[in-house]
Amino acid sequence: METVTKKNISKYIRLSKLRIVELLLITTVPSMIVSIYGFPPLELIVFTLLGGTLLAVSANVLNQIFEIETDRLMERTANRPLVTGEINKKSAYVYSISLGFVGFLVLYTQTTELAAFIALSANIFYSFIYTLVLKPRTNQNIVIGGAAGAAPVLIGWSATGTNLDTGSWLLFLLVFLWTPAHFWALSIDMLNDYKDANFPMLPTQESYKRTSIFIGIYSCATVLTSLLLAPILQLGMVYLMLSLIFGLYLMYKSYQLYRKQIKAISYFVFSNTYLAVIFLSMVADIFITLSSI
Repeated sequence: METVTKKNISKYIRLSKLRIVELLLITTVPSMIVSIYGFPPLELIVFTLLGGTLLAVSANVLNQIFEIETDRLMERTANRPLVTGEINKKSAYVYSISLGFVGFLVLYTQTTELAAFIALSANIFYSFIYTLVLKPRTNQNIVIGGAAGAAPVLIGWSATGTNLDTGSWLLFLLVFLWTPAHFWALSIDMLNDYKDANFPMLPTQESYKRTSIFIGIYSCATVLTSLLLAPILQLGMVYLMLSLIFGLYLMYKSYQLYRKQIKAISYFVFSNTYLAVIFLSMVADIFITLSSI
């Protein structure tokens, strides 16, 4: 590894792509709360987030190692540390494997074995199956690859020692269905980049109209799943009203996208807000219910 300096730390922070880990934070803690219908011990939350983040960053780094050549071809990725040579591949491998190992140990020893192995499986799936097999070969890559992005729900749920049941898998399904539409909107916005790198993303192989139709279908499926969660997870009116209001607006945004009344990035940004509101409203609903007992 390179000498530890402020400059090197900055490079490794950029390599880590920590913004992608935001999805982990948004979905993991609410899943922990929902699984036990209460607030878990603070140290358990910290260890779950720490272990999950380390494994997620490990996967992010492996993804960049495997895609150095294609990253050179895309404007938005051309300045990544591995592409510019600021960090060499050997150092990146050591960094990734070290973080993954520590992350697994943290989850295994401080949470549950199941949470640790789910997180490790998501790391392997994203790094190898999605990055090396699916992404360069099929325009449905993100549909299947979305399983890795939905894994934090199961990690959080199982970290509390709660068995995976119908509710946990419905939460998984919610994120799984949300992911393709979210990512396809970004792909429309970055269409030229993906064409330059020759990635078979849906917008590069299908028309704008067909892509926006698929975004609409997945948006509707996401909203229906969110509504189904209310009776399954025994959530009340706070969750139901917020999921309905924001769900209807998500579907409206997909219709606007289809009609070319908004830019794709507008849908992308709102879909982030939508997912955060859905999970936070679960937490709010549970605490309102508990406080009234």
